[in-house]
Amino acid sequence: MLGKHIGAGSLSSKNDAGPLRLQTASPKRIKIEADVNSRGVPLAGAWRPNMNIAIYDLDKTLTLRPTFTRFLLYYARRTAPFRLALLPIWIMAMVGYKLRLYGRKLLKQFGVRMFMGREVCPASMAEITASFANNVFNHDLQPGAVARLHADRARGASLVLATAAPEFYAQLIGDFAGFHAVIATRHILTPSGALTHRIDGENCYAGEKLRRVEEWLSHQAIDRKDAHIVFYSDDISDSPTLDFADEGYAVNPSKKFAEAAAKSNWGVLDFRHAEGVPHTP
Repeated sequence: MLGKHIGAGSLSSKNDAGPLRLQTASPKRIKIEADVNSRGVPLAGAWRPNMNIAIYDLDKTLTLRPTFTRFLLYYARRTAPFRLALLPIWIMAMVGYKLRLYGRKLLKQFGVRMFMGREVCPASMAEITASFANNVFNHDLQPGAVARLHADRARGASLVLATAAPEFYAQLIGDFAGFHAVIATRHILTPSGALTHRIDGENCYAGEKLRRVEEWLSHQAIDRKDAHIVFYSDDISDSPTLDFADEGYAVNPSKKFAEAAAKSNWGVLDFRHAEGVPHTP
């Protein structure tokens, strides 16, 4: 039940021994004219980011496990259980991706279409996405990520979640965890507002993730040279954003990723433990 300890309202002012265990009040924010939610996170329009920014990847950085396939099965089980019989086809599709027969965008669109349908009414999926996000928040966050979020809040950083996961559930996970902004893969909406299986633009992955982060900074009127950015990721595909950050951290890295981190002067963190002990490959 790690997630319940993240909410700003549950943080104490105690300073523990390690830097990743630091727990304090919610970060400083620039109030405009709005209230905060139950976790102490300002509602829309209630804050604008400062120049101290901490960006987290989602899958296997913030969470213990990847979320995409889990969500597809979670959704199908609750709406059309017969779709679960298609799981072997999905596994074959993932093998095709590994063989580089097609890219992640086509794979993800295929998965959403197969397990959710071509079009989904947002109202009909609201309860399921909220339930899934709550489950991830309460049961699937890495101990070191929880501790690091506490530390970044303590130093007053604006928290940003940047992920290739679909926005329709990543936004809710970010809300539960108290992130100020979520950058995720968007899906095209029909004129009536239904969610389609088709991705809007590109999958928020690798270089596209960096482009979206830069776009977000621009929309917030933040000049890059005035900002101090920290970025955490478990995957070498995030090298562009790790290089872009003032402080890049490889989380639970593989041997290959750890070697790349050493060459690129990225830090290394082990989020499997709350103490954040440096990872030894």
